[in-house]
Amino acid sequence: MFRRLLGVGIVACCAALLTVQAADKDKKAPDKKPAEFDVKDVKVRVSGPYVHDNLTVFLLHAKDQDDREYLTLDQGLDQKAVSVTEQEREQVGQLLIENKSDKMLFLQEGDRVQGGKQDRIIVTSLVIPPKSGKMKLPTFCVESGRWTLSKDGKVFSNVHNAILAPQGIRAASKGGGGQGAVWDEVARSKKVTMEKLGSKNTNTSLNETLDSAQVKKVCEACGKALNDLPAKHPDAIGVAIAVNGKVEEVDVYPNAKLFARLFPRLVQSFGVQAALEKDALKGKAAPAVKTEDVEKFMSAGKEKDRRFEGINEDNRIRCRNLENEVEFATAYKDQIIHRQWLIKAALPVVEPSRNKK
Repeated sequence: MFRRLLGVGIVACCAALLTVQAADKDKKAPDKKPAEFDVKDVKVRVSGPYVHDNLTVFLLHAKDQDDREYLTLDQGLDQKAVSVTEQEREQVGQLLIENKSDKMLFLQEGDRVQGGKQDRIIVTSLVIPPKSGKMKLPTFCVESGRWTLSKDGKVFSNVHNAILAPQGIRAASKGGGGQGAVWDEVARSKKVTMEKLGSKNTNTSLNETLDSAQVKKVCEACGKALNDLPAKHPDAIGVAIAVNGKVEEVDVYPNAKLFARLFPRLVQSFGVQAALEKDALKGKAAPAVKTEDVEKFMSAGKEKDRRFEGINEDNRIRCRNLENEVEFATAYKDQIIHRQWLIKAALPVVEPSRNKK
């Protein structure tokens, strides 16, 4: 599910996030790129390792935290406080979302929904304000074979297994390869999971695979080992994740309460990745990972270039191209709500022809 590709078309790393801005014909497109915003250094303490088989996680702790309360998409849909629907004239790359609650709604990249004309994932983390009214939402399709309404019509609902889309698919969605790269990764993910875990592969939807009994079993074992970490460490706001002894990703959130909601869904998705990649160890134990490895991953070496892009009127993203990682920082009204360090090898090679309109 998680092919490692050499080389990255990093210059296009934020291209997918402009879907809403480019497609919104109700507003005049800006004449210039969004202004830069300040991203302060992350002041965290690293603890760990916490190990489950060949999966290793570290917690990132911080004293200073955002005191606002956030609603997550799975919560909002369950509570009927959030609605996600197709537009009147359906588009693969764009849905409508409405936050009816009085809380800020945090959308995590890789959030999955089912229904409408095709199952979708959220392209990037962003915040939807309270009582938002209907807003456009950037998405990618993770079900290439259907373009007919589901039994619930244009309405989307939660998936059965709440884990996020795997790193490989999240990386494809934000790596500049476009919808084609996402479909390619979904197809490969389904095939590999069927071969190694025995999940069914009867349609083109990623949700069929991640909601399968075989994947849920892996998630449950991972959750039993690691899910209680945020409760034991109430000042934790982030996580670093390593598979087979190699740090893959670091994610930092505004506060501990939001992190605790997202932690199981993110870590269990890596639990599936670890299960699929365990055979690469050839029966040996995974190499040990240390806190110094996480700190080195986050320091990330020399910056090669950076970009600032708009998601919508309130949300913007900064993309920094580093030595071996890419750092993404998403800001809501200039306040950082998600920082992520992603290993470059997870990002797809961008083929120039694929980006042509």
